[in-house]
Amino acid sequence: MKPTARTCHATRILLELAHHGDSPPMRASELSVIIGISGKLLEKIVRPLKTAGMLKSLRGATGGYILGRTPQTITLADILTTMEGAVFKPQCCEADIDCLLIDGCPTGNIWSGIARQMEQRFQAITLADLMVDSREACPSRAARMARAAHASRAACEAHSPKPWRDVSVATGRSRLSRRRKPGSGQTAPRQPGRPRLI
Repeated sequence: MKPTARTCHATRILLELAHHGDSPPMRASELSVIIGISGKLLEKIVRPLKTAGMLKSLRGATGGYILGRTPQTITLADILTTMEGAVFKPQCCEADIDCLLIDGCPTGNIWSGIARQMEQRFQAITLADLMVDSREACPSRAARMARAAHASRAACEAHSPKPWRDVSVATGRSRLSRRRKPGSGQTAPRQPGRPRLI
């Protein structure tokens, strides 16, 4: 059994939200920087986790992601089952496989016993167990947290209204002084006024 990258990312996302605790919801931009994945990939991973009820998404200016259940009730078996379909399931023992030895397979009981043992082991490990000393386990986490905070501030500044500013007044030039020649992108010099005809 080899968990895919999506399962590893899903575990890290839930673990980060568990560390976040009762703080305001984490923005998708902030969470993607901390995990080190793109926003599109984050959405694909979060979708089945939301369906399983392991996390929730809140809309609005202060919205984001929070855990849907307590860390003590989310196990590694839940994450593997949600992302992979099962903790460990040998292909030769699946019902839709056309196997001539399915009724009297000499190894079927062995694989089934291993699957049960693995499921029990993963059921015994929760997010609360992973939270112990996991914040300091990765030395690059502090740098990723700093980048996430910077990305969050940049997103807030991008959505904040900007005061109106007249470029022509700020630069000391009026719009009439920047006449362009017809059919060209160059600015024509200002022509002096012509004398009046009497």
